[in-house]
Amino acid sequence: MESESWRRCSNLELADELLEEILLRLPVKSIVRFKCVKKSWYSLFENPSFIAKHHRLRCCSQTNPSLLIECNDSIDDIIVMSLLHPPYNEVRMLDMNIRFNNTNGGFSMRLLLPNMLGCINGIICIGGSFGDSFNGFFLWNPAIRQYKVVPYPALPPCALTLYPHLFYTDVSYAFGYDNNSNDYKVVRIVTYKRHADHTMVENTFVHVYTLSTDSWRQIINPKFDCLNIIYKNNFDEKYLNGFYYWHGTIKDRDYEVIIGFDMSREVFRVTRMPAYYNLTLTFAVFNDYHAFIFYDDQRTVFKIRVTPSLGLGGFKSLTKQIDVGPVSEIRRPLGFAKNGELLLLLHQDNQTIVFYDIASQEIIENLPLTDFPKSFVTSQAIPYVESLVSFTGENVYASPHYYY
Repeated sequence: MESESWRRCSNLELADELLEEILLRLPVKSIVRFKCVKKSWYSLFENPSFIAKHHRLRCCSQTNPSLLIECNDSIDDIIVMSLLHPPYNEVRMLDMNIRFNNTNGGFSMRLLLPNMLGCINGIICIGGSFGDSFNGFFLWNPAIRQYKVVPYPALPPCALTLYPHLFYTDVSYAFGYDNNSNDYKVVRIVTYKRHADHTMVENTFVHVYTLSTDSWRQIINPKFDCLNIIYKNNFDEKYLNGFYYWHGTIKDRDYEVIIGFDMSREVFRVTRMPAYYNLTLTFAVFNDYHAFIFYDDQRTVFKIRVTPSLGLGGFKSLTKQIDVGPVSEIRRPLGFAKNGELLLLLHQDNQTIVFYDIASQEIIENLPLTDFPKSFVTSQAIPYVESLVSFTGENVYASPHYYY
């Protein structure tokens, strides 16, 4: 009798293990639907271990994941996000039905001065100014229809009292993952200016938002002179392996730098870039390595330099140098797909994405984004893998529509 009971228990445990292995291979949309099947399934789908395994399996199994495309309206300064699914013949616009609460009631999102900071584990972070009523960022997981709105930190009241005419001019952001604490963080660097004794005085503040505590902290004495850094455009910012990187220059110097922020230690470091005169740079990620794409005003030949790390070795540890081209009628490079294809933006309409195989030096496909008005310009295209990752803390909302 005991052996029979033991056999039944073993069969049940084996059945549970097999069931979990099957469920791990389902898409997010199916798992969200199956949460209501039974309580044990709901508990399993909410388990952090299951969520991590599911996303890791999705990342490993998808050699050709979807592309997350950001388009900006050059007229109204608004942002539209779309997903491009393999085999890259269908573009679906994501319904960013984000709403915010203020003292005057709820209002719909109209994202001004937009900037997509990145996508980590299926979570998209977008910062900017939302009209006159709200200034902050939001985290968004379109696969599970969940988003979290976070206002930016305010200056201390004493600072506003002492300097009532403060105004900010330069703002930079970062979105990253702290591998040590398994936490998501957002960094905001803002420079305020004020008039004092007929001169202009600048003050730079660095704040870090931590998702687990749902709070901001100010970094005092960041150990490098923030005021001497001039950050380049938003398209040359990337997160990789625990660091967020900006492309910038140092005031009164004739060279460019990469500024890195360590999400775990919360410290900055600056790496001087080699001189590539009369060339424009796009900073990208290529197979989990840093990639620097240099090109001239003709935009026909692209020089790609790949390095595994921006640590003490800097740019001396180059692992690969690739020359691409000539390619005609290109506006600028967008980055790389997960399979290593170079993504280029066609010059004629600012919306068509060119898929270029750097191994065969051939154009694989031209994909026009036909659903957008001509005033929209494609600004970013990055690999996207859906996930079950949810948010903690307050002010977490579920959007009323499923996105794809």
